[in-house]
Amino acid sequence: MKNSSPHFSAEQFHHGDAPVFSGTDPQFKRDAEISRVSYQAAHHNPTAPSGQQGGGALVGKWLYCEEPGKAEGLLKSGVELFMDSHLEPHAVIGLHQHHDTEELYYLLEGSLTITLYDQQQQRCVELLPGDCHCIQCGQAHAVSAGEQGARFMVVAAKAPL
Repeated sequence: MKNSSPHFSAEQFHHGDAPVFSGTDPQFKRDAEISRVSYQAAHHNPTAPSGQQGGGALVGKWLYCEEPGKAEGLLKSGVELFMDSHLEPHAVIGLHQHHDTEELYYLLEGSLTITLYDQQQQRCVELLPGDCHCIQCGQAHAVSAGEQGARFMVVAAKAPL
């Protein structure tokens, strides 16, 4: 990732006034104007089983955001975020769930292991470049990168009620 773009901590981005985008035309965002956010132990969950608590670094490039408190007001489709994510080798996104959104993961580089809990059943699936995965509303999940790390796209959208 280029260092010339705005780079924020998770605290600065989610609880401060850090922008999603610092340019003037949000329909044509330039790389250097798109915010990157560093998460140390994304979705940290100390009560999760060992290996699923969250650890390591994730850098998310927030391409578009309609999440409450950060909404750009550009998308009317129900998409809440579109993010280019880099998870360092062996880093883990802690076990968590979304009650009203669906997530799509598309793996570009490296490998990811998705641990999915569905009605008390655990399933682990490894994704390789070109693979994708859909996380349904309410499904608890943890995500871990392999020894090369991982680069993946994430789209989250509000599910219809």
